[in-house]
Amino acid sequence: MARNAFGVDSSGNVGDRIPHSDKVANDDPARSYILITLRRMELSGVEIDDKAVEIATKLGRRKYEEGQEEREGRDEHLRAGVLAVRDGWKVYYVRCGNLIKIGYTANLAQRFTTIRPNEVLALEPGGQEVETRRHRQFAQLRASGEYFHPGPALQSHIVGLRSTHGSPVWTSSLVPDGRNWFPMDEA
Repeated sequence: MARNAFGVDSSGNVGDRIPHSDKVANDDPARSYILITLRRMELSGVEIDDKAVEIATKLGRRKYEEGQEEREGRDEHLRAGVLAVRDGWKVYYVRCGNLIKIGYTANLAQRFTTIRPNEVLALEPGGQEVETRRHRQFAQLRASGEYFHPGPALQSHIVGLRSTHGSPVWTSSLVPDGRNWFPMDEA
């Protein structure tokens, strides 16, 4: 180690050369993470010997793999969103008795024939990703499974969806009970 003009220990590298770059293979995909780890170790007063390079390599590769997993997760999230829009997936909010069911489907007619809601409250573009996000968002109102109590936060969200995407016009597959929460839209 040498001291630079500012009195700070440095690796003795001169010019534009990256410190310790000679200790890491150029084709290693985790190279930048390893070099950053080596530099941090050096700044912390660790002598950069073969053992330090081995440790930095393990730490750098681990950091690289974590970054890859994170990127794959983001890519999967984007891919799911694109597929949901492309394939016509919808997240639906339906009233079943006094509860609201939040689910998703690409075939509303088939799904509503199966669950027979009292009222279709709102539809939102998206698939499983959006549905999961909404289940987490309204978890404090969960009654059971995909059924939620109609708390103020959920009601406000539904009103927002209706103003953004319009109110769903759906009368097929409904089980009328005379207690619609929203009046029928004028045609």
